[in-house]
Amino acid sequence: MRYGVLADIHGNLHALEATLRLFEREEVDGYLCAGDLVGYGPFPNECVELVSSLKPLCVMGNHDLMALDRLSEDDCIPLAQTTMRWTRTVLSDASRDYLEGLPPRATLDGVVVAHGSLEDSTYYVATAPEAARELDRLRSQEPHAEVLILGHTHRHAMFEQASGRLRAPGEAGVSLPRERGPFLLNPGSVGQARERRARARCMLLDLDRREATFHAVAYDMSGCLRALRDQGLPPNACHLPPSASQTARRLLRHSRDVVLGSRR
Repeated sequence: MRYGVLADIHGNLHALEATLRLFEREEVDGYLCAGDLVGYGPFPNECVELVSSLKPLCVMGNHDLMALDRLSEDDCIPLAQTTMRWTRTVLSDASRDYLEGLPPRATLDGVVVAHGSLEDSTYYVATAPEAARELDRLRSQEPHAEVLILGHTHRHAMFEQASGRLRAPGEAGVSLPRERGPFLLNPGSVGQARERRARARCMLLDLDRREATFHAVAYDMSGCLRALRDQGLPPNACHLPPSASQTARRLLRHSRDVVLGSRR
């Protein structure tokens, strides 16, 4: 089975459509989605409708919970609060019904999908120790699972239990040998890049070849910006490039994770 893996679409229809064109060319067999279909972007209903038409294995993200008034937005950044208030005003009954039906986590073919972590959609798994703890929890709760897919960080990443390293792979396929698993995979964000360039991140998971391929897809950013402007939403809702200090902290954390992994 070959799955197209999505996460953090955030109402960005232009990015979602570009991602799905890639998966259509790849002729995937099905779809996995790690949540956050809405929030930030100008097309919440269109994105929910398109995702639902794929009949994916999909879980609920923290922004989906907030859109349903099942999670407070008080701890969110101002941009998230502003766009979420708008999202609630335009969310259709059909979109609400679909989001209401999503589980917090789901399992298929030895793959477990959740949003932030196995237990908490708001928790960021962003370091090697955090990823190791999640895989330890996975082993105790789902002993036959070989892959855990998470979103929420908006950054593509791979963590393997054997090496203890958390890394951001390139766009070549990476192997997932059974003897080195289980693996934690984050496809990155389809709809709101948090890196220097605005790209739609996604992942192709080939369970037969035991391989994951991470993709960064160009999309019609200008069209998305026009739609944000038309709805009176902030122009940075679809792209939050990191500051210099954030980049420095991430590089420091990455170097520390590499050292820790080498000592395992």
